[in-house]
Amino acid sequence: MKDDQRVALTKRLLQEGLLRLLEKKDIDSIHVSELCAESGINRATFYRHYNEPRDILRNMRQNMIRDVQTFARKEKMGKNLRIWLEDLCQYLYDHAELLRILFKTRTDDEFVESIQALYNEQFDPLHYKALENQDDDSRKLMAYCYAGGFYYILRQWILEPISKTPKEVADVMYRFLSGK
Repeated sequence: MKDDQRVALTKRLLQEGLLRLLEKKDIDSIHVSELCAESGINRATFYRHYNEPRDILRNMRQNMIRDVQTFARKEKMGKNLRIWLEDLCQYLYDHAELLRILFKTRTDDEFVESIQALYNEQFDPLHYKALENQDDDSRKLMAYCYAGGFYYILRQWILEPISKTPKEVADVMYRFLSGK
């Protein structure tokens, strides 16, 4: 138990140190020794857990994707689509700092894929008028369009100075999806 706590603390310190350094420089120009000094961790400890600073960022991205997937499945649109989207936007807004870094460091491909998977899992294409009477390939392409649209709405909302609340962004997404 004590070792697990030490590992968790070490990883948290490295993540926090990396986030501070990413405010000043690009991920590819951050050296292990610099990250270790910033985090108060020695190099041997760093190499026990990671090979390079980018591995920490990958780990953070994977954790966020897992959290979003867990959240989305737990919520599973049990209320209604608009409220589900609002809850999801609020969660992403609450984690905007990490998302901003993931978007800026171009480590968001897996995030895009996870949004596509969540879209496919959460939204039954037969419920949407635009997808009715379409062949399987057309439905698949249209689903990619919706998921990609969601991704870029969220990406630009986080990266640009768009002053919309999570509720307002969810409303935009709802109108996009429902055609209303």
